[in-house]
Formats: sequence, structure tokens, C-alpha cells
Amino acid sequence: MPRRKPTGGSPRPRPAILKPLGAQLRRLRLERSLSQERLAERAGLNYKYIGQVELAKQDPGADVLVRLARALAVPVGQLFETITPQDAVPYKLSPADIDAMRAALDSLMTTVERVRNRQSRPLPVRAPRQRRR
Repeated sequence: MPRRKPTGGSPRPRPAILKPLGAQLRRLRLERSLSQERLAERAGLNYKYIGQVELAKQDPGADVLVRLARALAVPVGQLFETITPQDAVPYKLSPADIDAMRAALDSLMTTVERVRNRQSRPLPVRAPRQRRR
């Protein structure tokens, strides 16, 4: 029995990473003066598939990315260079933020231990009410 395509629903949206990946692939290919046909030949792929990857219409898997990187004679990471730049500096916490987080974590851990051991914190003693005159 032939399979039927599911009815209804829209096609899955393409991951946002495909557009910059395709642009980077095209840039690297053109820097090396390669046609899509020549790159496809080197990578063992179809030239139409290369065009679809460059236009972000195909989602290449890891195997394809490795084959393309080898055909372009670049490390695989260079295909993602525009997506994750090398000069990106991770966010660093200030010493004051670290101290505040440490104090909050200590307070939280104390409370968790107290709850775990079923030791409720005593309520603060109230001052007696004053009578109204």
C-alpha cells in the first residue's frame, strides 16, 4: 500500500542556522574559484544539492558538512565561522555578582536542609498588642 502524505499542517520551518551556513559555504566556494559542479564532484554530492544548501533549502547533516569541508580544504568549524565568530567573548561575572550568588545559594541550601530535616523555622515573637483607649 503506498504511503500518503500527512494532510493539513504547514511544512516544518527551516532552522535559522541554514541561511548563514549557506552563505558561508558559497563564500568559501567562490574564494576558491569553484563552481557548484566542481565542489559537488570533489565532495561526492549532486550540484543541485549544493545549490539548495547555499540557498538554505536543504539541511545538511554532519556527514555532508565534513565532505564539504574536505572538498574546500578547510576545517569543519570554518563552515560555522559566521555563526559562531572566533572573537566572541563569553560573559564574565563580576566578583560582586559571584559573592551575591554565593550568599543566595548558601541561604537557599540552608532552607532546603531545614525543610528536608523537617525543622521548621520558629516564627518571630510578636510584641503584645496594645489596647486602644
